[in-house]
Amino acid sequence: MSRVRQPVPIENKSKKVSSSADSKINNNKSATEGDLFKLIYENLPAGILMLDEGGKILRFNKSFQKLLDYSKADLKNTAFKDILFKNEAVKYTGALTGILEGKYESLNIQLKCHSKDNREIDLTCRLALLDEGGRKKKKIILLCSDASEINDINEKLLDEIHLFNTFLKNTQDYVYFKDLESRFVKVSESMGEKLGVAAPRIIGKTDFDFFGEEHAKDAFEDEKNIIKTRVPIIEKEEEENWKDGRINWVSTSKMPFYDRKGRVAGTFGISRNITRRKKIDLTHNALLRISEAVFTASDMRSMFVTIHEVLGTLMPVKNLFIALYDEKEDMLTFPYYIDEYDEPREASKPRKGLTEYILRTGRAQLIDEEMDYALREMGEVEIIGTPAKIWLGVPLKIADKTIGVIVVQDYDNPKAYQEPEMQLISFIAENIALVIERKRNVVEIERYTEELKQLNATKDKFFSIIAHDLKNPFITILGFSELLLADYYDLTDDEKLYYIQEMKKSSENSHILLQNLLQWSRSQTGFIEFHPQNVNLANIIIQNIELLKATAEKKDIALLYSMDSNISVYADIDMINTVIRNLISNAVKFTPRHGRISISALRAGNMINIAVEDSGVGMDSEAIARLFKLDAGRSTEGTERETGSGLGLILCKEFVKKNGGDIWVESRINEGSKFTFSVPAY
Repeated sequence: MSRVRQPVPIENKSKKVSSSADSKINNNKSATEGDLFKLIYENLPAGILMLDEGGKILRFNKSFQKLLDYSKADLKNTAFKDILFKNEAVKYTGALTGILEGKYESLNIQLKCHSKDNREIDLTCRLALLDEGGRKKKKIILLCSDASEINDINEKLLDEIHLFNTFLKNTQDYVYFKDLESRFVKVSESMGEKLGVAAPRIIGKTDFDFFGEEHAKDAFEDEKNIIKTRVPIIEKEEEENWKDGRINWVSTSKMPFYDRKGRVAGTFGISRNITRRKKIDLTHNALLRISEAVFTASDMRSMFVTIHEVLGTLMPVKNLFIALYDEKEDMLTFPYYIDEYDEPREASKPRKGLTEYILRTGRAQLIDEEMDYALREMGEVEIIGTPAKIWLGVPLKIADKTIGVIVVQDYDNPKAYQEPEMQLISFIAENIALVIERKRNVVEIERYTEELKQLNATKDKFFSIIAHDLKNPFITILGFSELLLADYYDLTDDEKLYYIQEMKKSSENSHILLQNLLQWSRSQTGFIEFHPQNVNLANIIIQNIELLKATAEKKDIALLYSMDSNISVYADIDMINTVIRNLISNAVKFTPRHGRISISALRAGNMINIAVEDSGVGMDSEAIARLFKLDAGRSTEGTERETGSGLGLILCKEFVKKNGGDIWVESRINEGSKFTFSVPAY
């Protein structure tokens, strides 16, 4: 830090002028300067204070009064530190001492003052020693301004910086600033992604560090010319060749950028990747034919034949095959396979061939004999088929998902395929993948359309059944209730009892139907939650036998069961209860008086088979085929004219499937039926 320089007396070697005229001129000049100083002092927006050595306020201007709302009387004989907040006094005193001792010529500090109404005011203050020609008593000049104005400016500046950084972080275009030597000084994050380097690590480097010599040199010459002429380049299409052999196309605009003094400081550029557009231009006819094949090809194979022919107009493709991967089935198929030496590969689980290597990595690969050998040495691949001199595999992708691979290979010429061919097939592969997926989707849509038609027809039939079955019980209830009300005193007790029993029977049937309907609708709309757990099977069967025991006894039907009491299943207890209850209830319904129903359970591998067998009326094959279908007709009456809707068995099938099992039936006319369903063992 420099010390205050003491004023150096200057000897006046000029002749003394003593005339009264000259004296008058000097006095007028002094008066003019004094007026000018006073004008500035009073009208300067900044507050001005003069302090003595002890910090007492000697003079102040109107601007200072306005800053803090003090009157002249308030500030008279006041020390500056008295209007500071207490915790600011130490900082101020230190600054004042440093100025008085000559440690600083001037000093800027931030101070918090309180206004007359005790508001907190942030001031930016500059302290300096007043040079009065070596007088012993020193005076301090203090310039003050409202710091909030500066803070507002700083906030605006920070906002501008934030907006600029947000733009550089999120723009998808490649934005860069270069200095006069074409070195990067600032780049967007997208530029870092393009170059494969974090944006900060690009600073200080040039195009020669990333691109091939040809493109880097052209870009350098362009930038030198812009700096020299200050004439921008607008939307120039450039071919970018990379050090690794890749070729990209960009549309670039470049212009000079200037420093704060208006001098050219370098260049500013924005480029946009137009590689896709250029490749489309280069392969327009090929893509047009491939696109036409989507609509004209009668099947997938004829479409692949067209693709093979199209590629043949762009490069040698004597050997080409397409492999498709089914993720659900984990199967690799080869719907198109043309090769000079090898027979088409059969569909199989993925192995460790070069095709599977492309599937795993998801990247296009040019593999010559040397690389093929290296991959085998590393255990990445194994030989499948005849090794080629050059092998090119390109993934077929939908978004980031690889659905297959297109492969061309040459057994004689190791230079048959190079980077341009890989780029071209990579581009066409995107369209091929879309075409394949579109064809697959057409098939799926047709299947879903047919299923939807069937589903709508089934539901229509279902609702007609429900309307009929719900209507009949109420007709019975309303009819008998009207008879009871109209002829109550004329009816015998036996007749009254008969009507009441029939009304009860109809009510019970309606209640069962509504319960089944509610459960079915909830299952169809996904409102039934699935909570599998370890369940003791014997307990469930016993509970349902007890529940239906009274119904069976009315027909003198014996309910029997035989199973290991320790058998447990892993299933949703509510769903299994519904299945067992419906099957036993149906068996009672179709078993004549004095019959028998037996329930058993046996282990079959990882499943438990639960069987409900009756000695009832049985069914033929046609009736069995209609059992689990809504649109196959209404339920038949029981042995004592018991009614139903057939919905119970549909619920049984849905719940069994939900638990990971299956349900089937064995039956013969007049010999009974055996319903069996399976659930996972615990």
